[in-house]
Amino acid sequence: MLQGVLLRTDFTDNKYIYMANYRQQTGGVLGSSQVCAACYDALTLCYSTTSQDLCCGSPTSVTVYVNAGETLATATNLYSDTALTTVATAGYYSDNTNNCGLTP
Repeated sequence: MLQGVLLRTDFTDNKYIYMANYRQQTGGVLGSSQVCAACYDALTLCYSTTSQDLCCGSPTSVTVYVNAGETLATATNLYSDTALTTVATAGYYSDNTNNCGLTP
């Protein structure tokens, strides 16, 4: 029995989550402790406010976050925080990081 630990219930599958670990209660048996998978991936991308500057100027290297397993090509949104709640700054992003910060 766990005591003095805050648990959150995910009602869709009855998983009890404590920080980065969880245990599933099913059929009167509390399963073994499991580690939660990463919820996000960090991407280092080039960023600029205009497409011209991104392609031909001097874009800035930035780190943004996406759902785990996503890439710039597959992501539905980019975020500025690991909780994936704050949408990244509007602008143009590229995964060709070889040219970030370099002026042609």
